[in-house]
Amino acid sequence: MRKRMLAAAGLFTAAALAACDAGGATGPRDAQLTAAQAASLNRALLASGASYASGSVPAGARGTRSTNAVGSGTFSFTFSTTVPCTPSGSTAVAGTIGGSADAVARTGTVQANLAFTHQSCAIRTDDGTVITLNGDPRLDVTLNAASGQATGLTAFQLTEAGAFNWSRPDGSSGHCNVNVSANLVAGTQNVKLGGTFCGFPVDGTVPAGG
Repeated sequence: MRKRMLAAAGLFTAAALAACDAGGATGPRDAQLTAAQAASLNRALLASGASYASGSVPAGARGTRSTNAVGSGTFSFTFSTTVPCTPSGSTAVAGTIGGSADAVARTGTVQANLAFTHQSCAIRTDDGTVITLNGDPRLDVTLNAASGQATGLTAFQLTEAGAFNWSRPDGSSGHCNVNVSANLVAGTQNVKLGGTFCGFPVDGTVPAGG
């Protein structure tokens, strides 16, 4: 179940990357980022949120986990931590994560509500430019997913909304608004993408399996 959710989250990031690239060599004038740079940032930020799709709980989290004799159970945790950025800086991550697993039916769920606040977080884009992010105020990520043994994903919704400030080594800087989402298309194993990232449209439908 965790592998299926991670695969879908990974597809979301890859497809969002492609969707941003479709915007052309340069984006809207107020975006001030090339489509390739916006796509690289989008991929990195979505990957950060998607990394929690497995239901993994950070060290130091407070909460409860219960498991019965056959391995079924639930978990619910609250946490606040700081993770490093590459090549420098950090991101504060706080929120809740919970879920359930049925070891007999081999089904499970994961729900997460996360806040990412970038603190001079430097990200190297695909063109080699290092772009530094600072929260303005933060990015809020929500995740709701479920899967079954035979049916694969039965639910998947990932949203990311908020804003950050960015700067480049050449002295240019700007503000970026984010509002992107991925939703499982009912009755299929496809994920519908939508929204905007730094002024670029994100749009498309991709398979959730693979």
